[in-house]
Amino acid sequence: FAGKFSSNMKNLENTSQAEVDKHGNKMSGYLSMFNFLLAFLVGYYYGFHYAALFTSFVSIIIGFKHDDFDSPFYKQVWKLASPFVFMVGVGVINPAVIPLGLAGVVFTALGLHLRNLHQSIPIKIIIAAAALILSSYGSLMEYPRFVQGILGDVVSEEILDFEITNMNGEPVNLSDFKGQVVLVDFWATWCKPCRDEFKDLEKVYAHFKDHPNVEILIINARGSNDTFESIQKFLAQNQYALPFYMDQIGRATQNLKVTAYPTLGIINPEGTLIFKHTGYSNAEELDTFLIQKIENILAK
Repeated sequence: FAGKFSSNMKNLENTSQAEVDKHGNKMSGYLSMFNFLLAFLVGYYYGFHYAALFTSFVSIIIGFKHDDFDSPFYKQVWKLASPFVFMVGVGVINPAVIPLGLAGVVFTALGLHLRNLHQSIPIKIIIAAAALILSSYGSLMEYPRFVQGILGDVVSEEILDFEITNMNGEPVNLSDFKGQVVLVDFWATWCKPCRDEFKDLEKVYAHFKDHPNVEILIINARGSNDTFESIQKFLAQNQYALPFYMDQIGRATQNLKVTAYPTLGIINPEGTLIFKHTGYSNAEELDTFLIQKIENILAK
């Protein structure tokens, strides 16, 4: 009887331990999904460069605290970082999210590796700190340049003259600004990235507002399905500090080959389009980039 009781107690202990391990694995999975969703929200509202840094920090902790010692290493990485693997795959459509996905995978794997590493805790902390310092540099310094390289292209295209209409209904021609650096931006009222981009463009406009050799044209694109009245209503509701125009004829949209919103271009004093930027990411620090680019043109 004593032997049978001892055997039953041992089975109960094994069963209880198995349940604890199963519960721990579930919690790790929930934490990983929470990490992914929170990182995406941070990226969406504040910038994906901050999301990459946040992901690195949280992923390494989740990996280090994971207590599955039976599964192969690659299965553990997959279990914890599969949402970020998916994000890397989505990078075929939007390459800007690839670094965020890689941060989740790499730092999850690093956390798991540190957990299994036969070193003292101080050594593990030093390794983790060094990796996070590198992540900070990559996220805050290199990520914006990476995104800018994806969205922006250096070009050299002669732009034929076009006519647009200001919000007073008066016609304005590109040739009116001959000899000036002209920043053009094409948008639509229903385009959220366009509205997000306005925050950066307002800073650029404030910087060059009184400069005699810089002009900024925020043009509602032909094909946006916006009317003159709907644009005026939109601007009255939002009070942007930008000079808005409408491409009623469609020549501006056609001449700059605008196929997506927002599309931004810089035209030099000779009338040549030298830079084109399609799309917007809050990780790219667009205002700083544009100010520097225009300043460089003015200095030549």
